[in-house]
Amino acid sequence: MSELKYMDLSLDEILKNLNRSKSVIANQEEEIIQFRDIILTASNKRTSNERRTTIFLAGAGRSGFVAKAFAMRLMHLGFYVYVFNETIAPPVNDGDIIIIVSKSGKSNSITQIVEDSKLDHVKFLAVCGNTESQLAQTADARIVIDSLPQSLVNLEDSDIRTFIESLPGAFVNFENDDELREKIDSLPKKSADLTNRKLQDSIDDLPSQISGISNIYRPLELILMGTAFELSALVLLDALVAELMQKLNLREKDLKAYHDVLSSSI
Repeated sequence: MSELKYMDLSLDEILKNLNRSKSVIANQEEEIIQFRDIILTASNKRTSNERRTTIFLAGAGRSGFVAKAFAMRLMHLGFYVYVFNETIAPPVNDGDIIIIVSKSGKSNSITQIVEDSKLDHVKFLAVCGNTESQLAQTADARIVIDSLPQSLVNLEDSDIRTFIESLPGAFVNFENDDELREKIDSLPKKSADLTNRKLQDSIDDLPSQISGISNIYRPLELILMGTAFELSALVLLDALVAELMQKLNLREKDLKAYHDVLSSSI
């Protein structure tokens, strides 16, 4: 396996989740069509000079970056688009559309937007991972991304040995500490060997300056904190752009007319 074996394994897990996204289209076709068609009701510079409906997007944390990426594409398509919490965002008015990207649908900033935007004719669209959340229940149309369970892998014994052998020389303050060296030398060389309390106690007794001792025996997470949802949402929404382009009879050369050329020169 490659020297970058854990990066390779992580990418395999990411691709499994992205491939799973195909089933979202198959299983939620009617919802996605409704989602698409609500977006198409928004005002568009290409089809009308009259501005009536604005699209607002929101997401917390990394989901917020996904929302911004989709906002940029909607802008390229000619829609009037803003992202919440940007200083230039105007207030939401009746008839506007709010698109929220959130795995849990429960973060404080997201639920606050839902609570504060209860206007009579505002349309809510949700890209979420929890059908039971307030966001999903409130939405006029939703795309639900059910990510695969978090995948873990034990580090290989050779990596554990390499890590342990590197410890004494890596910390100058401890390299002449015979007691510490003895403790390090006694550490198990296999993740499966850390089974009894005495061994765990010996790890807990090691100086706090030496980090990662106990972690080396724990399974490594291959996809971190919501990554599967965020990447799947990014890819699904970018794929939805192709649908919107077809409905608007646009091609890439048309989108370039709305592309920011000034930032690229900075």
